[in-house]
Order: sequence, then C-alpha cells, then structure tokens
Amino acid sequence: MSNLEKKWWFNALAGGVSAFCARFVLDQAGIPDPAGAAQWTLFFFCVLGFWRGFSLLAWLVVLLVWPRSPLLDSK
Repeated sequence: MSNLEKKWWFNALAGGVSAFCARFVLDQAGIPDPAGAAQWTLFFFCVLGFWRGFSLLAWLVVLLVWPRSPLLDSK
C-alpha cells in the first residue's frame, strides 16, 4: 500500500466515487436498490473493483506529474 492510499482524503474521495460508480453500474444492470445478500455482495465487489481501479489511476497520475513524490513510497 502506497502512502497515497493511506491518506484519509484520498480514501474518502476514492470511496465516494467508487460507491457512485457501483450504484450507476447496478442501476444499469436492473438492480436499482440492493436487496438481499447476493445483491449486496455484488455491490461490495463492484465498489472494491472501482476503488482499486481509481487507486491505480491516481498512482499513475502522481507518477507522471511528480515522479519523486513521497506519496509513491511504499512501506
């Protein structure tokens, strides 16, 4: 996990955008409101997938804009 993923503001932003995108995808799939364990599990996996995707994109953007950034360091 990079330092960027440990920042609260990044987690809040990535979590909000991921939840919004997952709700949009589920709505387009015909599941407007998750009801039941299977639909909530699907929503959870959608959120996790979008979250990891946005984390990768943010990491690549920081890498391109500021390659020596301390946000890219992993511990």
